This record gives sequence, C-alpha cells and structure tokens, in this order.
Amino acid sequence: MDSDIYFKEISKVDPMKSAMLSAVLPGLGQINNKQAFKVPFVYAGFIGFAHFINENNKLYHTFRNAYLASTDNRTDTENKIEGQFSSSALKQQADNLKRDRDYLVLLMTLFYLTNVADAYISGHLREFKINDSFLAQLQPTIPVSYTHLRAHETPEHR
Repeated sequence: MDSDIYFKEISKVDPMKSAMLSAVLPGLGQINNKQAFKVPFVYAGFIGFAHFINENNKLYHTFRNAYLASTDNRTDTENKIEGQFSSSALKQQADNLKRDRDYLVLLMTLFYLTNVADAYISGHLREFKINDSFLAQLQPTIPVSYTHLRAHETPEHR
C-alpha cells in the first residue's frame, strides 16, 4: 500500500482505551496519550462550569422563593428580597436564572463529550509519524528583477 511508504506506526496507544479512560475520569485519556499538559485545562473548565451552575442555582432558588413568598399571602413565609422587585419581575428573573442554569449544564455536558472526543482523536493522531520524505520542502525564492529594462522604458513603451 502507498501510505506505508509515507507513514509508519510508532505508537501502541489504543484510542478507544483513551476515550474510555477519559469518560471514566476526565483527563485520564489525555494522560494515557502523553498529553498531560491538557489536564489542567480540562479541570479548569469543569470547575468553572460547576461554579457558575452553582451560583445560578442559588440565585434561582432565591428568586423563586421570593416569588412564592410574594404570591402566597402568608405572613410566616420568608422573603429575603422583600420590596425590591415586583412579583412579575421576580418570576421573570427566576425563569431566566433557571434557563441559564440549564444551558450551563448542557454546555458542561458538551465540554465533557469534547474531552472524551479529544482523547479519542489524539489517540489516533499519536499512531503515526510522518516520514521525512513526505514532508514538503519549502525554500525561499527571489522574484525576477526588472533591471534588464532601461530606466526610460516602461512596459507600455516597448
């Protein structure tokens, strides 16, 4: 086969094993692929998503409870933000925060799947080394000089 001339197998990394390791513990597939430098980025992403999901969830519950307290007409219900917002503003803000929290959960799930896909793809890319004969040989060129034209001649006066 022609591709055997240009590529030779150099790695025994199993891409599926890397993907499974990364699915079980994010970042483990990258370590298996000898790309440990990616692990801090993986965990920073998860920590960032977890932080914002938690903050949105706390605010959602605060606004939802304030809305419920403002509409239940009971005196024993606690409203932490009494008088700062109307009932419709409380409901709208609670709905917005819930939507944002749900979007963040979805984005974190996509981030997790991207982590698994990265481990799988990187495992495949580690399998081959490009042979030196396949590399492009780039060399600088000097453009043709127009010194052969006389100073008083221009291309349209020849």
